[in-house]
Amino acid sequence: MLGFEPYDTGSHRAVRELVSAHSRHRWTWLTLPGRGWKWRMRLAAVELLDEAAAAGRLDEPIDVIVATSLISVADLRALLPARLRGVPVVLYMHENQAAYPSSEQPGLDPGRDVHFALTNLTSILASDLVIWNSRWNHDSFLYAMDSIIRRATAVDLRGWRERVESRSRVIWPPVEPPPDEGNPERTLHNATRVVWPHRWEHDKGPDELLELATRFSERHDLRWTILGEQFPDTPPALREFEKQFAARTDHFGFEPDRRRYWAHLAACDWVLSTARHEFFGVAVVEALLAGCLPWLPDRLSYPELLPAGSHGLSPARPPEDRAAQVRAIREHLRPALAPNAVAAIDTAIEAAVAGAKG
Repeated sequence: MLGFEPYDTGSHRAVRELVSAHSRHRWTWLTLPGRGWKWRMRLAAVELLDEAAAAGRLDEPIDVIVATSLISVADLRALLPARLRGVPVVLYMHENQAAYPSSEQPGLDPGRDVHFALTNLTSILASDLVIWNSRWNHDSFLYAMDSIIRRATAVDLRGWRERVESRSRVIWPPVEPPPDEGNPERTLHNATRVVWPHRWEHDKGPDELLELATRFSERHDLRWTILGEQFPDTPPALREFEKQFAARTDHFGFEPDRRRYWAHLAACDWVLSTARHEFFGVAVVEALLAGCLPWLPDRLSYPELLPAGSHGLSPARPPEDRAAQVRAIREHLRPALAPNAVAAIDTAIEAAVAGAKG
């Protein structure tokens, strides 16, 4: 299988590496560094195909081509050598640009540039199979794209929704299991420890984190672990959090060492998300697998990540049986464990290849 990953960092890289490690097929990947996503969507198809041709990859037998969401599949397919244009193409949707929030206002901004969302649409329609990493990702794209297309003038795209749905499958991305996956028992602490594991960006809701910490830290004796990737511009709410809650914070900053990262998760009792946007939530799923209880909003991808009895929990509303709750959540998340998720991806790709040959 020949894979194209134009944004090889973070969850994109993690998924690529886990797919390669657990797949029953042999993968060859061509990648670009994770920067300049807008340029990637415009030109990654040209750059990656040039790289593939120079490496002789396009002369090798290819059963299927896999691309991820920050690339134009329509461009990719058009630029392939003529003999490869009939090879089945699978698109893996890590995210969609139709529902991605702008920095000014989460959600669909009617005044924003929608060209990248339209690139997602043409990529989907140019693919034989589209794998979405969550039901929320799939549904939010259809909802937002419907709004975009209704505003289009002199365009008649009858049947676009049915064409998207006909080639779509929802398969959770592979997540590595924690070192102590089999043991839901936790060490009891005097204080209640909460981890916030998100990227330090506006769409992860750091202002709501600050507000919740202000309301609940003393009332429920909360201690904090703040993880997640940092960027040069730290949101003001996180700077204020560091100042106000230094005495209640056990860790504040990105932890690149995976062993120490898992240790931080294992030391916490709850995982808090304040995200305004999340297409799947690998960091939250890792914390849940590590044994944290969910302090999660009833929005985005989170409802599908929890069994019915685990919704609405918080330090103010804890479960009666913590260990039973952790076991139920881990069981619900079994499809996301790397061997299971990759097996499902393999099976979906095999079916698409068989269908194309038939």
